[in-house]
Amino acid sequence: MAVDSEGGVRQPLRLRAARANLLNEQGTSLLAQVGSVFCEPTRSQIVRALGPGPLSVSDLSLTIGRSKWATSQHLRVLREGGIVTARRRGRAVYYSLARVPAVETAMEALDVVAAAAA
Repeated sequence: MAVDSEGGVRQPLRLRAARANLLNEQGTSLLAQVGSVFCEPTRSQIVRALGPGPLSVSDLSLTIGRSKWATSQHLRVLREGGIVTARRRGRAVYYSLARVPAVETAMEALDVVAAAAA
């Protein structure tokens, strides 16, 4: 490899371009959050179901066709990932989508998938 004027190794243009195209730390963090939605199809369905507004665990489990227990486990992962928020109203807990870039990105991607599958 060639050496530049400061004694460092010069990188070919294609390597510099590839490195410049990598995600920064903030992008990597956003990807991890969005990945928590896409790594499991049930979570994608939960996010889609919550698009129109908040739902209780019971309503969500009926909507997506899963048990309350399974739905709660997926909601826990989504809550820990900052994708959903929970609010208690009496004995019921209502979940809604968090207002963060990860959710907006996930919703846009899910909309594209839904349109392509229609």
